[in-house]
Amino acid sequence: MSSFLDHPTIIFSRSDSECTLSPSASAFSAMLSAFIGSIVNGLTSGWLVAFMTGWIAWFALFRVLVQGLYMLFRSVTNTWGSGIHEQISQSTADDAGFLLRENYGNAGVGASEGQNAGPLKQSRFGFFTRNVWPPAAVVRAVGAVPQIPGYNGWGQVPQGRFFKSPVGLNRDVTVLGWIGWAYGALYAPITQAFWIAANIGNNNGATKIVKGMTIAVSALPLGIDCRVRYADALQQKWASILFNLINSVSCVLQGVFCAILLVHGVIDLRSSDDFGFPWPIVGIYPVFSLLWMFGSFALLPMRDGGRKRAGQIHWAGYFFDIGMGAFAGIFLAAPAFGLYQSAKFDELVSGDNSDVASDLGSYLNCESQLWRKFAAVVP
Repeated sequence: MSSFLDHPTIIFSRSDSECTLSPSASAFSAMLSAFIGSIVNGLTSGWLVAFMTGWIAWFALFRVLVQGLYMLFRSVTNTWGSGIHEQISQSTADDAGFLLRENYGNAGVGASEGQNAGPLKQSRFGFFTRNVWPPAAVVRAVGAVPQIPGYNGWGQVPQGRFFKSPVGLNRDVTVLGWIGWAYGALYAPITQAFWIAANIGNNNGATKIVKGMTIAVSALPLGIDCRVRYADALQQKWASILFNLINSVSCVLQGVFCAILLVHGVIDLRSSDDFGFPWPIVGIYPVFSLLWMFGSFALLPMRDGGRKRAGQIHWAGYFFDIGMGAFAGIFLAAPAFGLYQSAKFDELVSGDNSDVASDLGSYLNCESQLWRKFAAVVP
């Protein structure tokens, strides 16, 4: 009569440790998410958005939450207003002119051609209402009144106050735009939810922090270009409302995911015996995130329009767009790569010299729940 001791490999293959994803494999997933997401941004949103996302992403928590809440407010209250496509309606032009008069006085607004009613002046509304929570007509009508002196395509900042706008806004509804939106608003939050559900109980704080920061790669473009014109293109009112709601809820949800992972990561690191997390960093990060938020809104405010892609000028420009996305992706994935290398070194020291492929293979063979397998392999 055989004993269960005659089959040690069977017992080992069904053990809990065999069905736990290693820290290095989790870090590899975060690294892949940052790199692939940045390339998608470069291809679908252009080199500028990819570059700026790389600059903002590591301190993007408040930017993502604020832009998501702004879009959600506009969508729920149905206060986006009418948009400007190829032709400018008189009512919308009047609204845009009124806002510019309120912001800059009568510099060319309502004056006949060749006249200038006075010098530009700063907005009396202040920085917050100009950039962080602007009127809907400003978000939607930017670029609609290019004949007004001193008005550029980036916001209400007069030409020369900070810099001259190097790019215009692309208000076309394109296939690449739909692909970029589907990736950021539909695919990304689903995979993030699966990853959080599968890993939130693991005591791997560093991986959670890095994964939380990579969420901004897909969330930031949702507010940099609000894509309300895509909702208008659907023509059916219910479809337009649904599109705007999905876009805004997705952005807010990804901001919440980011906050959850950052908080859980800090708690895990603080409770770890091997690695303590200094409390000053816990206080410094929110401060820097607020500064980054205000700075990013000043340089790249929320607009219903895409920033010009190099691929719009010539087909070869797509290589530049993708290349800038890859460059930003390397920068964004660097912390995850460092964490991956560190985790692999620890596994080698502890005697686990399996590579990532075999580790994932063992996990996928052992894990019986399909959604956990999905969370382990998708970026």
